[in-house]
Amino acid sequence: MKRILFSLLFSAISLFTIQQISAQGVSINEDGADPDASAMLDIQSTSKGLLIPRMNFIEMYSISNPAVGLLVYCTTDNNFYFYSSGNWHKVVGSEDDDWTLDGNDMYSNNSGLMGIGTTNFLPTHKLTIENSESSLVLRLIGDGSFGENAKLNFGDGDYVYLHEFFDDKLLMYGGGGLALASNYNIEVQSGYGNIQVYIPQGTMSIKDDPSAGEASAVLDVNSSTKGMLIPRMTTEQISNISNPADGLQVYNTSDGKLYIFVSSANGWKEVSYGSNTIYQQTFASCGDDLVDIRDGQSYATVDINGQCWFAENLNYGTMISTGSYQNNNGTPEKYCLNNSSSFCDNLGGLYQWNEMMNYNSTPGGQGLCPNGWHVPTDAEWYAMENFVDPSISNPTQTSWRGSYGGQKLKSTSVGGSYNWPANPGTDDYGFNIHPSGYRNTSGGSSGTTTNAAFWTSTQYYDREFIYSSNSIYRGAGLNMYFGFAVRCLKD
Repeated sequence: MKRILFSLLFSAISLFTIQQISAQGVSINEDGADPDASAMLDIQSTSKGLLIPRMNFIEMYSISNPAVGLLVYCTTDNNFYFYSSGNWHKVVGSEDDDWTLDGNDMYSNNSGLMGIGTTNFLPTHKLTIENSESSLVLRLIGDGSFGENAKLNFGDGDYVYLHEFFDDKLLMYGGGGLALASNYNIEVQSGYGNIQVYIPQGTMSIKDDPSAGEASAVLDVNSSTKGMLIPRMTTEQISNISNPADGLQVYNTSDGKLYIFVSSANGWKEVSYGSNTIYQQTFASCGDDLVDIRDGQSYATVDINGQCWFAENLNYGTMISTGSYQNNNGTPEKYCLNNSSSFCDNLGGLYQWNEMMNYNSTPGGQGLCPNGWHVPTDAEWYAMENFVDPSISNPTQTSWRGSYGGQKLKSTSVGGSYNWPANPGTDDYGFNIHPSGYRNTSGGSSGTTTNAAFWTSTQYYDREFIYSSNSIYRGAGLNMYFGFAVRCLKD
């Protein structure tokens, strides 16, 4: 009885859903229409769709012996797949085609991830290449030129990561050489062991030019702009170095000296220094102190209307007696007022014109000034004077000129051996003129505490200041054997 009822129910359902079964095709619809003549199965509806088998990637790849054309919906990436040529292929529409053919070129606009050889798992990057059964995984071949056509080109990305963790070494080998170039920093790090450079032949060079290293050196460090730093540590840190090698070198920051470990003495030996010193140039911009690298003398500087002046008198050279002439003997010479070195220390040196110009009569020459500076010309002095005191308006006028230029340039100090006796200046610009005196043509010292005189590089022109006047004196055609002070001007 149950078998009869089931047969009747199945027949009723079949009559309701399958409208026609014939040799031409099968039609499943809601209105009883015949199947299309070209279709074996014609499903029509205005309110419902068609569901095909739904499964994830693992289930899809687990289908045994799938037929060609087998169609499933993959729930892992929400795409339709069909089976063909031994693999599953994604069904995509024209707007999402993974690959576009343009003549012989093929390119992809796919915004997702692509896998090659990733049969059993999803791709993890823009391009994931996997081959667990063969060592021949990837080969990229270009014409070998530098740039875009290189044999291996990673493009212009921000980061290239080559990773071989724990298993083996990462080997980079070039039979014709190996070059590592960058316009930015190159970092070499090792978090677990040593970094070794093995050079059985040749030289490792660190240089600021591409020339070859010195053949007799295993390491050639060479630069025209920078030095080399060795490890820097305190005395305590040095003493705590475990098993130092014979000849190990360090710089001791506690006493500012170099040390070398001598195994025969079982201790660190201090490296002795000679007497010569190369001084560090510290000047960066006007207003900074300038350290003359020739002797370590430091000079304050000041900007006056775009001119960068020494705010102190030059004090360079070997002191000789004011009773002697300065000679072109290859040794820079200076006079000290009253033949006392303390006057040079406090007021600077005094120079005959030729010595001050280093025996070159060209106006604006360097003379005895440091590199990058020169002895100011008569016109350069005038430009500064006219700015300080506009009443100094005639560049060719000699004798005392102006109303208050001297007052504004003289120092404010009064009394003592190196200052004005009375009527000091206001030093409005930091030019800081003290009464440095002068060497007279008889070989004596004059103007102590009362006068200051400065050569210009315009032959035998000078500038003079005195405690009793607020003006500035311009002299011309002076005796070249006078010994006057010098203020250097930045080139």
